[in-house]
Amino acid sequence: MKLFHYVQKGNNVLEKGILSFAENPQADISYYTRRSGAETHDGVVRWMENCFEGRSRGIRVFSEPIRWTEKSLSLKKFVEQADRFAVDVTAIEKDGLIEAVYCSPAGIVNDPSKIEYGTDEVLVKLDSVRDIDFSPVDWGQCNDFLGLRFYVVPYYLLIVKGGIIPPKYVSLDAE
Repeated sequence: MKLFHYVQKGNNVLEKGILSFAENPQADISYYTRRSGAETHDGVVRWMENCFEGRSRGIRVFSEPIRWTEKSLSLKKFVEQADRFAVDVTAIEKDGLIEAVYCSPAGIVNDPSKIEYGTDEVLVKLDSVRDIDFSPVDWGQCNDFLGLRFYVVPYYLLIVKGGIIPPKYVSLDAE
């Protein structure tokens, strides 16, 4: 089974692996500063670990490659500026590197005025990677005008030992 992860072009993933937030001191903390109240990488890591143990060692993955529509051209820009990697989750699990897996289910937007911006994502712990849903993702729900990207599509958080998916489990995935 493979899942997909994106890293900005010019990366060293094939040499060093995919780094979790905890293992990447150069990670952009701006996404988390408002939610966490922290102003440093270490502060954000502490906040993540207060959310639940292992969160800072989590790596976000998708069950399929990201797609965009006319309403979500920010996703196109995101994909064009990144390399897509396929992660061999079967091998990682077999080698005992997965401590936990969480799903951030697709949020439902019936009334855009009720969206809670700046809140932490909902994460539901799964029993195992075998519980990952590989049904087609409805990327048409993403909407730049409403500020909806990953909130309305499911993604997964793999909590990995050491906070790094080693390069032997990763391959560059080009369509």
